[in-house]
Amino acid sequence: MISIIVFSKGRPMQLHAYLESLLKFSDAQENQITILYCETEGIRYDKVMKAFPKIHWTIEKKFENNLKEAVSDAGEYIMFGCDDVVFTHTFSLQKAQTYLQQHEQVFGFSMRLGANITPQPVNLSTDDEIFEWEWKCTEQHYNYPWELDCTLYRKTDIIKMINEEENPIKNPNFFEAMVTPEQRKKRIPRTHMACNKEQGCAIVITVNRVQDTHQNGFDDSMLTDIYSLDKQYNDEDNTLDIEKIAQMDNHVVHVGAEYFILRKSAKGYSKKRVYRRKIKEFGAKLVKFPKRVYRHIESKKYLTGGYEQKLSILNTDETLELLEKEQFSFLRYGDGEIAIMQGKSIPFQEYNADLAQRLREMLVTKDSRIKIGIPYYYMHPLNSINDFTKKFARALPAQRRFLCKNCSKDVVYIDTALTQVYQTYQEYDFDNYYKRMQNLLRDKDVTVVCGEGVLDRLEHKALAVCHSVEYIYAPSMNAYTQYDTILRQIKDTDRNRLVCVVLGPTAKVLVYDLAQAGYQAWDMGHYFKDYDAYLRKRPRTGEEIAKFYQPD
Repeated sequence: MISIIVFSKGRPMQLHAYLESLLKFSDAQENQITILYCETEGIRYDKVMKAFPKIHWTIEKKFENNLKEAVSDAGEYIMFGCDDVVFTHTFSLQKAQTYLQQHEQVFGFSMRLGANITPQPVNLSTDDEIFEWEWKCTEQHYNYPWELDCTLYRKTDIIKMINEEENPIKNPNFFEAMVTPEQRKKRIPRTHMACNKEQGCAIVITVNRVQDTHQNGFDDSMLTDIYSLDKQYNDEDNTLDIEKIAQMDNHVVHVGAEYFILRKSAKGYSKKRVYRRKIKEFGAKLVKFPKRVYRHIESKKYLTGGYEQKLSILNTDETLELLEKEQFSFLRYGDGEIAIMQGKSIPFQEYNADLAQRLREMLVTKDSRIKIGIPYYYMHPLNSINDFTKKFARALPAQRRFLCKNCSKDVVYIDTALTQVYQTYQEYDFDNYYKRMQNLLRDKDVTVVCGEGVLDRLEHKALAVCHSVEYIYAPSMNAYTQYDTILRQIKDTDRNRLVCVVLGPTAKVLVYDLAQAGYQAWDMGHYFKDYDAYLRKRPRTGEEIAKFYQPD
């Protein structure tokens, strides 16, 4: 039996088009389909649910649990789907299943690839209607074996990959990203993929974005925000014209707003608008050209040491030596704290004017009980840091300018990277570093302040060397809204305990106020995750490091 599991968030109009086109162009039946949809305030799914009453509808509560349940209940073969997919040509899921049954070396059968998507790798199939290839090829689209648009997989392979995943699967983007390019050879034992030979049967219309964690390219040429589309669908009874969309040629999988064709004409939705937008975007690029020149000049200044004398910052080794010799509290600033001080929100903390003001004030403190950390590599180009961090550092002109303006030349700062050495450096004496850091925790009575569950999934526990550990749990997101409550809870503990705070920008203010109250407090940031990642020898590709820094 074949099952189809579809993910949707805030896009009932596009989900309608997915379902309508799937049932029109394939042999799929409604009772084979499960929709896992995430409720969004102001977005209405009632109409699309009534239009397809035989489908199994599940409200997302906790994505990973809902996903595992849907996979467990599914048939032997599963095709995943997303609500931005529209099917355009006839295909047979049963035929795809039969091909997988007869060809054990084939990992998945794609509905989105075919002769129209070029260039193609070498065809290994002897079937006149099927195209088969080695997915380890270099051709774009064909070297991407694991995706959630419209590929049929074996249930056994999917369960194996889910069970092997060590990180939380928070949403469909995390699910798709769990098999990184570096891990594919290890995690996908079957070496081939297949598709219909003549024509790819689906496109992905990337006109709006609903996930906040993984940034995909999208086209905002029309009024395609989810609320405008909800109004068009639910109030104006408008839908995507799948027949007209199917008549359009495509030579890539992901297409833009020109494919977003409505059955009823509506203001704000036309090809002319698309082209006007593209002209406007070209003009915007010309306007931004001087800024690009400035960034290039600033990057060159950074790489040639032009910022090294601007501020006094201890490097990582010097910071660790100081921590071993003296007893003090420390808090660390990074790009997130700078963003807050600049009036911006970050993924796990909305902008708060009071928080921003506190961060600015603490940045120049001369209190001997507290050391302030800023990233050493922001001002000092280092050959020893990894490529991801090097690229990141070169792209920080605004942050360097902010620190030069708002830090004090009379303060000796410590290095923020003290607590995330494995994610920062490519070449470093990691064994010696972790031995020394663990010695700083050894036999101490520690109070950890963090989001609930944040440290639970770590395999290697850095805190195991402590004499005792107690936890105070706080919100993982927007913790500053509960600041007074959190601080009061900590102050109910013994002052002789070391307080280790893992709570984003809120941790900085907590450490400062605790130091004023006679506690020793450390802003440990990512240290516990970093320690675990090192001992597990996690790869440090750009994708892996970016995932490491995502909110827990």
